[in-house]
Amino acid sequence: MISDSVVFLLRTFRTFISPLRRKTSDYQLTQDRGQNTRGSTTDMASNLDPPTPRPELLVLDVDWTLWPFHTDMDVSPPFKKDSSSEVTDSRGKTIQPFPDVPTILDWLKGNGYTLALASRTWAPSDMERLLILLDWNKYFSYKEIYKGTKTKHFSKFTRDSGVPYSKMLFFDDEEVNIHEIGRIGVMCIFVTNGLNWNLLKEGLEKYAKERS
Repeated sequence: MISDSVVFLLRTFRTFISPLRRKTSDYQLTQDRGQNTRGSTTDMASNLDPPTPRPELLVLDVDWTLWPFHTDMDVSPPFKKDSSSEVTDSRGKTIQPFPDVPTILDWLKGNGYTLALASRTWAPSDMERLLILLDWNKYFSYKEIYKGTKTKHFSKFTRDSGVPYSKMLFFDDEEVNIHEIGRIGVMCIFVTNGLNWNLLKEGLEKYAKERS
């Protein structure tokens, strides 16, 4: 299949391709931000009151929004989980999300938000496997994971959920997706170094203010 060939090339030549898709300095910024926010995660979760009105569907990108890598390039299957629940790839690389993400997902689900995933990865089966190993499928009511324009993903979301674009909130790290999905009426929040509590709060408050 064409997609398998593309993933093979991405992973084979990751050393050369990676700088084109994500600057090396961005990962260090991610690490720094993770260290700065992890200590306040419990406080943020307990102190954040969901602003209203809420988005009827909150959509999250995956690569470089929920975790700091490209699934189709930076990690290598098969993936496995050990007795301590640590997930690793075939090279022994530990699969970890951005520090705030697990508690954010718990908080969103616990506060009644309906969540969806939208990814245009070239390696959908690998991403699906990681979602299973991380036990994240329980959070998401809708998932669209395949290569192509994200307008197709959102068309499927509104068709399956009945939620209009104007009542969706979307977090993504690629400007092209932000502009493309913003044009169809979805409120979009640009993610620079992973989803964290401050960015989530900013997005929810922006939605509540502008959609009230």
